[in-house]
Amino acid sequence: MASIPCPHCQQKTFSWWDKYRAGKWAILHCPQCGGRACAQPALIAVLYFLYVWDVMLFGFLAYLDSPWYLAGMAIGWLILDYFSLYLPLAPMRKAKHG
Repeated sequence: MASIPCPHCQQKTFSWWDKYRAGKWAILHCPQCGGRACAQPALIAVLYFLYVWDVMLFGFLAYLDSPWYLAGMAIGWLILDYFSLYLPLAPMRKAKHG
């Protein structure tokens, strides 16, 4: 069920699953206008820094103190995945062939 608008044609052609994939560096192709879109690269870089920080901090604390920190790491990971759904889509230029 498409509910996310394409940044090119503004038609609701992307699903929430597409938006989740865009937060994982996927390139989306609009079936309506053929335009390419991705999540904002600078925001994805910040999000992935937070993923690494989450794993390093809670992994280190779990190693030093208690395995309960692994639960904290999993919760942090799920929260970051949730926020990745709200990264804005950015239009991309047409791919150069040849």
